[in-house]
Amino acid sequence: MKKITVTELQKNLQNLANQVGAKNYEVSKALVLQDLIITDADGNVVDPSTIDYSVELMPMGEAENPAVELESAKESSKSIAAEVAKAVRAELATTRNESPIKPTKVEYVTNSRVKNFANAADAFRFGSWAMACLGNKKSANWCHANGIITKDHLEGSNSLGGFTVPDEFSSTLINLRETFGVARQNATIVPMSSDVIRVPRRNGNLTAYFIGEAALGTESTQSFDQVNLVAKKAMVLSQISSELSEDNIVGLGDGMAAEMSYAISYLEDGAAFIGDGTSTYGGIQGLATAVGSAGVSTATSNNFAAITQAQVRTFMGLLPQYADTTNCKFYMHRVVFNSVCQRLAESAGGASVVEIGNGASTIKFLGYPVVLCQRMNSTSSNGGVAMHFGDFSQAVLLGSRRDLTVSFSDSALNGFESDLITVRTTCRFDINCANVGSASAAGSIVTLKAGGS
Repeated sequence: MKKITVTELQKNLQNLANQVGAKNYEVSKALVLQDLIITDADGNVVDPSTIDYSVELMPMGEAENPAVELESAKESSKSIAAEVAKAVRAELATTRNESPIKPTKVEYVTNSRVKNFANAADAFRFGSWAMACLGNKKSANWCHANGIITKDHLEGSNSLGGFTVPDEFSSTLINLRETFGVARQNATIVPMSSDVIRVPRRNGNLTAYFIGEAALGTESTQSFDQVNLVAKKAMVLSQISSELSEDNIVGLGDGMAAEMSYAISYLEDGAAFIGDGTSTYGGIQGLATAVGSAGVSTATSNNFAAITQAQVRTFMGLLPQYADTTNCKFYMHRVVFNSVCQRLAESAGGASVVEIGNGASTIKFLGYPVVLCQRMNSTSSNGGVAMHFGDFSQAVLLGSRRDLTVSFSDSALNGFESDLITVRTTCRFDINCANVGSASAAGSIVTLKAGGS
């Protein structure tokens, strides 16, 4: 099947009518149409029944002898196949597309080690997609030939809208966000099919009772409430040089992927751990303010160096048994880890020279893994959070409405004057600390805070 536009079809049908005459036109037209796909000027397929096939048929005149006319018709019918074949060949010749672009071998030069993709070839593919979005014709052709899906306006103005990151790169960017971000790596991810979703949360359990023989049982009910996730839009703006070299596509792809992923992860971690409900954190309340008072223990001093192991164990003891799972971990800033955990471990003695020199592949304290989060508090202060402990996946929901979308502009942020290209990355998500306890009962995460003196 070959594609042909409506305009080309009208022209070729008129030529066909001129060749076969009025008597044989309808049959010949049907044979021609069955081998074609008809499109409009933009390449969209058109329903053949909606097309006006009218052509000017050559007048045949009146036959003087019916027998002669019949014989002429027989001769014409014998030559229809040849005429149609000739017309089809002519049509195909006029509608033949350019030779398809064949997949090309990846050839690139890179002066640095790829850090964020599995290999340089993957970084090259992502960089080529970015260059194509910037309007680079060569990269756009390469993407088309190598199966990288892009928007129709890819080769036009880069101010027409955002470019959704192709599916083949989405998993890499998600992995990078999980690598950079503590919240995304440990929270329960909830896909959001709409801007607002409601997640059921159990807030009351069934109760068992002892009963006597033939006595009636006491009914108990399991109760639920709802947790709302409302998608919030996050944006990252950065600028890159407009003088991008084809030789630096690997570096461009690797660097863009890292910067986009890291910036969004940094924002997510800030909202999850220190969000105070203000616009700075998209109205999100993080663990620092959301944990119920029944799950908060306060040390006797605001100095991290004065926190004792007994105080740490007291705070750990606040955690309900159901939250002491295989996902149970400590969460703290590296400064706190060194000031509290390392100090207590070293003072306990028993560590060999090798253990002190080499450290451990997995950081642990009192038998539980330690997750270092650079967005958490690192300064000794009155009431400042020192560390959290518990099952983060039970306590925090991260709703994902839309993954990364990228837009480019050569005029935003004085880009035209500076000869720079602005890259805008957006995504939509929400974070809800849904099971963090109340004033009467601790939740799946408990908190140790610095004291007041």
